[in-house]
Amino acid sequence: MFINSFFNKTSDIPDIPILSKYTFDGIIDLPENIYIHDFKSKNNFQNNKHSFSIGKYNEKRYNMYKGKLFEKTKRFIHMGIDIGAPIGTVIKSFYDGEIFLFKNNNLKLDYGYTIITKHSFNNQNLYALYGHLSKSSILNKKIGQKICSGETIAFVGNKEENGGWPPHVHFQLSLLEPKECDLPGVVSERHHKRALKIFPDPRIILGKIY
Repeated sequence: MFINSFFNKTSDIPDIPILSKYTFDGIIDLPENIYIHDFKSKNNFQNNKHSFSIGKYNEKRYNMYKGKLFEKTKRFIHMGIDIGAPIGTVIKSFYDGEIFLFKNNNLKLDYGYTIITKHSFNNQNLYALYGHLSKSSILNKKIGQKICSGETIAFVGNKEENGGWPPHVHFQLSLLEPKECDLPGVVSERHHKRALKIFPDPRIILGKIY
């Protein structure tokens, strides 16, 4: 299974690159007063009433993830940041890099259309997954295609194309190279400690958005 094969890798996990000298673009232009979700409680993202919102990193979402994609493997700890935004909202690259992989992860409540980008800092690679995108986001994309900081690379998808979720982008970083266009966006208690090392807090890129 993909989840187990990912966490059973024997390769060493690189340290987080030193990023203090770099300046990053936001991946979505956000309003000043943005709603911050607390999904540890009974609140459910499917009932989101806010045009723009934030779902936290490393949050234990006990009541959100239903169905065989999650419940069979007891996954409920969120390893990215969710940014809720209207359908079609522009999503930008946070830094210069390249398109590493793209795909439609089309299982129910999966990522839907997905892009992973690759970035290099002091000869160390950092990978970023953008999930729940529109179909148009992968049109005319090529693996290895160069992208620039602030460049439009995707758009927020609707429920029919983003895996069945309210419109948002799931943004997740990885220090290990993904072997396919996917990352475990939520993990179990069993894999949590290792996941924290592999998937650093996206706020090292996004800044203090909450």
